[in-house]
Amino acid sequence: MKLKKIDLVFIILLIGLTILAVDFLLNEAHREIIENISKYAPFHDLGSGLLITFWVCMIGNLLPVPTPYTFVVCFSSEPFQQMNIFIPLLIGFIASLGCLVGEMGGYLIGRGASEVISMERKENLKKYQQYLVDHPKLAPFLIYLFGLTPLNDDMITVPLGLIKYDVKKTIFWVWLGKLGLMLIFAYNLFNICIFLGAENWILSIVTLYFTVITVYIMLRVNIVELFKKIRKRKLLSND
Repeated sequence: MKLKKIDLVFIILLIGLTILAVDFLLNEAHREIIENISKYAPFHDLGSGLLITFWVCMIGNLLPVPTPYTFVVCFSSEPFQQMNIFIPLLIGFIASLGCLVGEMGGYLIGRGASEVISMERKENLKKYQQYLVDHPKLAPFLIYLFGLTPLNDDMITVPLGLIKYDVKKTIFWVWLGKLGLMLIFAYNLFNICIFLGAENWILSIVTLYFTVITVYIMLRVNIVELFKKIRKRKLLSND
């Protein structure tokens, strides 16, 4: 069976993560880097921390591959969580703006330059595009839902651009979803930051594996068809 580009990217990412995991396992000095990021001087200065957070979140959302950008929100917020309850709110807000700028890149690609998208990628996105055309009322909920996850949102923003969905609505719902996600990390709700480094590098690697595998499944599996089958079964069971 011939491998597609997405399969090759997936394999390369898994190999890279495995090499990184082995390196951390064998090299204690490298493990300390990821476990002590919050102790670095730039994260203890609010101004530089906010600047770093904005740029990392923007780049993380602009790249077409899964990027664990949320770690920066945890490390920027951690030194200030006990000092002032509103500082994590500010950090979450700035992070959400960075995410929004990055995400709108995907929307603009779909809106004004769809020809730069490969044929393979167009086929992957077509099912989402058609679903959005058939269910326009669900678009705000889907935008918010994708925004509320750390996964790459191109699967929703690019199809929205292709169907020329209202840019103001797209901006608002993407930002609202990202704000909710960033506040979860900024306030370390459910002790979620432990999965992004802190005292356990193993959890960080596991989280990266989970993110890459989840994005791959979402790109390879026809989620729209899956939803249709589930909905059809529910209708049949009700009858």
